[in-house]
Amino acid sequence: MKSTVLLLLLFFHFMDRSISQVPAPPLEFLCELKVNLKPPLVVGETPHGVRRIIPITGGTVDGRIKGAILEGGADWQVLRNDAVAELDAHYQLKTEDGVIIYIHNQGLRVATPEVAARIAKGEIVAPSEYYFRSVMKLEAPKGRYGWINNAIFICKGIRNPDQVVIQVWEVK
Repeated sequence: MKSTVLLLLLFFHFMDRSISQVPAPPLEFLCELKVNLKPPLVVGETPHGVRRIIPITGGTVDGRIKGAILEGGADWQVLRNDAVAELDAHYQLKTEDGVIIYIHNQGLRVATPEVAARIAKGEIVAPSEYYFRSVMKLEAPKGRYGWINNAIFICKGIRNPDQVVIQVWEVK
């Protein structure tokens, strides 16, 4: 019995040690998107919160991928009662060499009710006053950009009055 307890203690000691020493995966900067927006279309109060649809009108992409955000997408948001915006954007970019890449970006913008009200009024609010993070899924055809179909991307967002800036990193 003592030997079993000793073995278990040693096992958990080394298991805990190996887990705590696992390094976080590195990140590599992919690109920065500047996404132009129209004013939101407000559906209104739903069982999940206030539903808004924010049309995407264009923009730019700069970094390892370069190109333009195409008109026609939107961010389907739910504004929860706790001032958190659940983001679910679907849109597309066209690379400088003519390849269309589909973007699906899901995330959260967390702010105090006061900061959320300032953002809603169109004020410029420092990114340090809110939390805006997302996970981006990219889909590309086979070829030069096919590698992005098998990668995970995380993002930091900055909300400006008529534009959102999205900084994208690839998780290596």
